[in-house]
Amino acid sequence: MKKIENWETSELAAQCIIPRLDVEKFFEDSEYKNEIINLVKDGIGGFCIFGGNCELAEKATSYLQSIAEIPLIFAADFENGLPMRLDDGTSFPHAMALGIANDIKVTEEIAIAIAKEAKDIGVRWNLAPVCDINSNPKNPIINIRSFGQTSELVARHICAYIKGTQSETVASTAKHFPGHGNTAIDSHIELPIIDCSESELYENELIPFQKAIECGVKSIMVGHLLVKSIDESKPASLSEKVIKLLLREKLGYDGIVLTDALDMKSVVNKYSQDELILQAISAGNDILLMPENPASAIRIVEQSIERSEELRQQVINSIRKIISLKRFCGLIPGFARNETKLNTWMKHTNLALRAAIKTIKSDIAESELPIDNSKQYAAFSIIQNDNDMQAASRFFTMLAQATENDCDYGYLDTNISDEDIQKLVENIQNAEFLIFAIFSRGRAYQGNIEISEKLNTMLEKISNGRKKYIIIFGYPYFERKLKCENIIYCYSDSFPSIAAAIMKLTGRELPENY
Repeated sequence: MKKIENWETSELAAQCIIPRLDVEKFFEDSEYKNEIINLVKDGIGGFCIFGGNCELAEKATSYLQSIAEIPLIFAADFENGLPMRLDDGTSFPHAMALGIANDIKVTEEIAIAIAKEAKDIGVRWNLAPVCDINSNPKNPIINIRSFGQTSELVARHICAYIKGTQSETVASTAKHFPGHGNTAIDSHIELPIIDCSESELYENELIPFQKAIECGVKSIMVGHLLVKSIDESKPASLSEKVIKLLLREKLGYDGIVLTDALDMKSVVNKYSQDELILQAISAGNDILLMPENPASAIRIVEQSIERSEELRQQVINSIRKIISLKRFCGLIPGFARNETKLNTWMKHTNLALRAAIKTIKSDIAESELPIDNSKQYAAFSIIQNDNDMQAASRFFTMLAQATENDCDYGYLDTNISDEDIQKLVENIQNAEFLIFAIFSRGRAYQGNIEISEKLNTMLEKISNGRKKYIIIFGYPYFERKLKCENIIYCYSDSFPSIAAAIMKLTGRELPENY
């Protein structure tokens, strides 16, 4: 590989861009496939992958690596496992559940497992962990992705996660600098405003990031956040004051800095493509993540560094860090694909379930568990939208298998009419007790995650004086409004968390050798 100082301007610009790669679309749409191939030929730095199964993802990464002159780095948001972005792989409990269990050894083991699976499909850069403190219960996007509500707790677990990830030569990312927890706005939709003093930032939000730096994290993602005490006019991701002054100078971070996704509405709606790319590179970001038009982004960066020798030297320094990152991940001098180890992945499933069992919390009296399998009961899933259907269906299937008893099942939302409630009550009049599973958590572009005040009224009408059990999957703060003595808290809606909740409810236990 030639010296970076001798690279063409276009080559320098292309290495700074990490576009989105839709795996299924790559194999289904020939025009899209050609666009991706042309980006590789132009010297793109790598891709952030979404969609498809592990087999397709591995096929895509292997093929694109084979045609790349400089090895590509593939990234993904595998915070709690590959299923966060792909159709399969091992799903682990969300970060908040791990924070509740508060066993940093388990957190590290899970991070190692995720990194191993990522490597098997060619992904060497996990855009995790989330270092945000979920200090605002109404946060619609961080929520259960955070390890908890205190800086100390989050710092302990992010260090374990980073250590586990990078022990497998997979790069880790601390995000979303300088902290996305204390807001009720989703930055995918609008620009959140963090209205606290700089001293408050140091006392709270910055502590996990400082810990991440101490633990040797390879990269830090800067969020689309307006932090008024640092920069009143620009989002953190586009701010020299945040990146060069706060992160680089004051916190002493010298690793890779990347933007949050540049296709998010919080910045796309405020800046033109040209303005967004220019400000992102000028602010000091080493990598521009997922611009809407990658080819155009390369051109804009190229033109910018041609006009400014200072910016050219900055980008050359960025490329040195990017190449160093690729060396750390084993991509340079020569990429070699891991052989998939399905037996190892099976062990990960066991790890996920054991971890999930540790995270389950209950305020149900011992005398009330397990549920009486000899009695007739009815079970309902309360869902916020169609995104919760898959998890709710899994709950019903697994509950039926665990109880081996006939049961009435149904999906509910709080918009149900009084007439429909009455019909429902009539249909389940033989049920001696009821089980309600609440599925609701923060997702991108979903907005606030409040369940209406009608929830208690609906539960009381359906229960009609009978005993009820409530299982809260995901967003844990509903318990403050629920009128029920029998609640199980899962802090996650992942597959193992559902399984662990049902084991708690029905008295099932793992075999000794599991």
